[in-house]
Parts: sequence; structure tokens; C-alpha cells
Amino acid sequence: MKCIITTAGLLATLFTARAQLAPGAEIPACLNHLSYNGDKRLTVTAGGKTYTDVAKADDYQLPDIMGTLTGAETGILLDLNRPGYNGTVAYGPLDETAEYPAIAFLPRDVRIRDGKALLEMKKTFTRATDYFHLADAGKGVLGYRIIDSTGRIIYEGRIAFEGKGPYQVVPTIVQGPMVNCVEATRFVLAYETQVATKTTVTIDGRTFSDDHEVTRHELAITGVKPSTEYTYTIAYGARAESHRMTTAPLEGSRQAFTFAFASANRATTGGGERDFGGTNYQHGRAVMAAAMMRKAVFLQCTGDFTNGANTSVGGHLMEYANFKRALEPFWSRIPVYVGMGDHETNKTTLRSEDPANRGYSVELFPYAEVSGEATFAKAFVNPVNGPQSEDGAAYDPNPNFWDFPTYKENVYYYTYGNIAMIVLNTEYWESKDPAVTGGCPEGYIMDQQMKWLRETMQTMENNPNIDHIFVNIHGAVFPNGDHLSDAMYWNGDNTSRAVVAGTPLPKGAIERRDEILDVCVNKSRKFLAFLSGDEHNFSFLEITPETPIYKDGYTGQKLKISRPFYNINDGGGGSAPYAMLKSPWMGSFKYLTPPPTVALITVKGQHVVLNALRAETLEPICQEVQLR
Repeated sequence: MKCIITTAGLLATLFTARAQLAPGAEIPACLNHLSYNGDKRLTVTAGGKTYTDVAKADDYQLPDIMGTLTGAETGILLDLNRPGYNGTVAYGPLDETAEYPAIAFLPRDVRIRDGKALLEMKKTFTRATDYFHLADAGKGVLGYRIIDSTGRIIYEGRIAFEGKGPYQVVPTIVQGPMVNCVEATRFVLAYETQVATKTTVTIDGRTFSDDHEVTRHELAITGVKPSTEYTYTIAYGARAESHRMTTAPLEGSRQAFTFAFASANRATTGGGERDFGGTNYQHGRAVMAAAMMRKAVFLQCTGDFTNGANTSVGGHLMEYANFKRALEPFWSRIPVYVGMGDHETNKTTLRSEDPANRGYSVELFPYAEVSGEATFAKAFVNPVNGPQSEDGAAYDPNPNFWDFPTYKENVYYYTYGNIAMIVLNTEYWESKDPAVTGGCPEGYIMDQQMKWLRETMQTMENNPNIDHIFVNIHGAVFPNGDHLSDAMYWNGDNTSRAVVAGTPLPKGAIERRDEILDVCVNKSRKFLAFLSGDEHNFSFLEITPETPIYKDGYTGQKLKISRPFYNINDGGGGSAPYAMLKSPWMGSFKYLTPPPTVALITVKGQHVVLNALRAETLEPICQEVQLR
């Protein structure tokens, strides 16, 4: 597996004026019925009515929400550069001595008045309140949470300081570090600093460094040994911090290991950290802590990490930063592999003058810069071994240009020991109304991704080092609740399909689902399970040749399943629970449990077993379920 290694990226590019990159951006040829009006606002005409881009930007975006932090005589001055903004800031020292560093918040927060607040230190860090002896050390890291006037947490930042008053702000890692793409002899270390600076990573007596000063750091750590624990130290300016990680075994190793799976971490009600700037921080951290307690070697998390559907790249990057913050103490030890869900989109909304009309939404373009797929690639580090895009397919309206969003880092595979994990994007180029605007319905896999899946499955089937194949998706092949009306089922109706430049694709949703089943089940001995996350529950389903998979009266061609396999759904990362609804296969579901939950799959050579836990209470959901 390969990952893009770059040290040239910036933290983010903001698009605050409009939902699109710029008024009048070229409309992709794959869309339909879209144009610009005289005010250069995007419009669509449907049912005799005209719908116009509302041009609404996200309220909070990176890097603006981080604020400007400067040293003062008695502390650190935070300026959000938002005149008239009022709220509070909770803050406290980061426990840098802990194996999993976290903030020890002070008993009192401070007011944000007119967009400004003082993080007082001189009078605060004294005697019993100075647990980490910051007054004596004259240096450390503060964490701070921006909380709006309603009490909702918006963002959590970091700032390093030196001095004993006056205080000086020094370069800080504001995101990470996170280990990614962990292999037997290499891995990728990613982190971000609030100012451009050159950093070094020392591991096992060797040093890796940035080529030049940057804010986004992605360093390929090579030459390490398989199945070995390492301490790595990141140095920047006068600061340094150390963490531990363990490399993967050689591909084909049959030594036992456990991996974790959970998805759908977006915010819910209930107050506090359940809605932490768009993500459920409380449940996300509980899931990761439970996985670490069970010695998981990686977490697979596919889709709906945040509320998403943002109108700007900066707004979505802020929500992603909050999601990463929840998992951050553990992500420095084990990798988190992420995939796209239906909330990982960036969209603009078009409405008519009649408020009773719901309107339409369109993925932001140019796709290479502001789409949900492009923003996902900016935010995360995943293997780069998937297809490029849907460009080049038979339905490509303009073969000389890139007309579709990228698959870079959102469709990929990786191996660990004797398993292969294939990660698909079931929400690619997602549209709620493909027949009107063009686009892809939820759960539908288009031709180029399907071709790649077929080829990758065959490659893994022929690989003697691989014994078990998992296919990771967001929209379930066999949904059980709210997503029976979409995902890969669409209430059993084959009508739903992608529409390109006004032309529907030949194969409908059920036909394409069956093609995926044929490739994964009938044409593979090693395929074991689909891991899905769109339904907000944990549930376990064994599919056999006798399991009904079509609605009553379905008249299309039917696929005969050749052998048993599994659909393990864990959308228990924190979103509001979904109850089971009626489906042809509902009688076969087991262990239905609301969030937060974590699935734990243990591989012991030729044998695979499933356990699952309620993440907050650690109560078992199922134990030692034999999969193979």
C-alpha cells in the first residue's frame, strides 16, 4: 500500500464569500439542468420552478476559529477576530506526561467579550491549582475550548507558551500527531502546527525532517522493523514530544491480532460533548478507548464522523479537526482508517421563492478543489491505491477533462497480517435528486469503482498471504432501519441509479448490489464480511443461500448466493439510534444495540471471531461469535 507523502500543503484554504469557489465557476459537464442567472448565482429549473443558490457560508471555519493568540503580561490573549461575538472559553494545561495526553480543565472558564478573552495564567497557576508546575517550568501547552453563548462547544485548540510573565507564544502542534498507513517497514506520521515551521522526527536513532517550513506535516517513516514497538520524538523550535507506536507484522503473518470497527460519530442532542462542533466527542473517545483496552491494532471508521454537508471547505475541516481531536490521544499510537459517508459532502442549497418547496442540493465544484471528496483528502491520510475517478467511463461526457470528483484516499485497500480491507465509497458524487441535477444516489457504486473492486478482489484472491477479505462500506448492502429506503436497497426498487449529463446509467440499484454480491461472495473464497456503518446501531446478520434478499414481487433477474457470509453493521459511533424496520432479512438480525458501540474482530490465523461492546459501560453485546 502507498500513501501520498508531502510536506508542501497548507492547513486549509478558505472559501467564505460563496458556497462555490468563485461566482461563475464552470459547471461540470456531468451535471444537468444547471446554469447561472444574471447575478451569476447557480440555478436549476425543475417542475416549472427556478431554484437559486442561497450562497450561505458556514458560521465557523478553519483556520479562523483557532483565533489569534498572543502573549501578555498575565496570560495568553485570544482574539477570534469576530467583533460582537460573546461566549466563553474553558482552558487548562495539557498533561504532556500522560501516555494519552488530555487537557486538565480549570474549575472556571472565562468570558469572551466582543470576540476576545484572556487565558489568565499568572494568578491561576499557583499553589494547589498548579498541578503540573507550570509556574516553575515556565513553559507548557494550554488547551482551550471555544463555547458559544448557548453553551455549545465549537472548537478545541492548543497553544504552547514560554515565560513566567510576560508570556510568549511559541510554535505548537495543533492537530496530531497521528500514525497512518502502518505497514511492516514504514508508516506515515501526520500533524499540523499553527505556524509554518520545520520539524524533525527521531526514531530508533534515525531522523526524518520536513523539506522546508510548513504547517501541514506528513513524513514517511521508513526502514522500521515488523511487529516492533518504537518511540518517536517530534522536535520543533525549542519543544519536543514523544509517543509510542507498533509496526504491522509482515504480510501473510498468521500471528493473532484484533482490529476495531465503528462509524457514524456525528453529533447528537443531550448537551456537552455529544455535540462538539459537529461530532460526538464523548462517544467517539469512548469507542477509541474501548478499542485500545481490547488491544486493537487499528480502528476502521467509515462515514458520518461529523454533521457535514458543509457549504465550505474551511467549515468541514473544522468539524474534521474536532473528530480527530476526540480520537487524538490514541491515534498517536494506532492508525485510524477512515472512509466516506453521506455526511462527508460539501453542498450548496438551491431554493425557490416558495418556502414550502424543499429545494435541491448540489456538490460544490470545481470538484478538484472544494468537493467533499477533495476536502476529505485534505483532512486525512489514507492509502493511495484506488481508482482515479469516474472519468474515462463509457458515460464520461468530456473525455478531455476531469468531470467527476476524485477517489483519491476515499477508495483504497490495505493489508494487515493475513487480512485485506477494501474500503469503498458508497456515497460518491452523492445527490438527492440525480434525475434533476445529475449525480449518484446513496449506496450506488459507479462503473469505474466497480471495475476497481472486481480487480482488487481478484488480486487479493490470488495473494497467498491473504486468508480473509473484508469489504468496508457506509451504505449497507443489507440495511435494517432508516436506510432501507436508500443504501443498497431502495425499498427493493431497481429504479434508482446514477444520472450523468441527463442520461441514467443502465444498471439500477438492485442490479448493481447484486453485481457486488457476485464479485465478493460467488467469485471469492476469501471474502468474509461487509462492514457497514450507515444504520445507527450495532447489528449482526448472517446471509445464507436461503436468506430472502428481494422484496415480494421483484421481477428483475435474481442472483443465487453460493455460500454464507456476514453483514456486520456498526454505526454506533455516537449518532442518534435507528430502530429495526421491516425488511426481507429482518428475522436474521442479531444483537441489535444502540450507540455507542464498538465491534472487535480477532483474527487467529485461519479463524476469525467477533466481539462487540457498549463503548461507555463496556457491557458485552456479543462474545466469541465464530465467523470462520
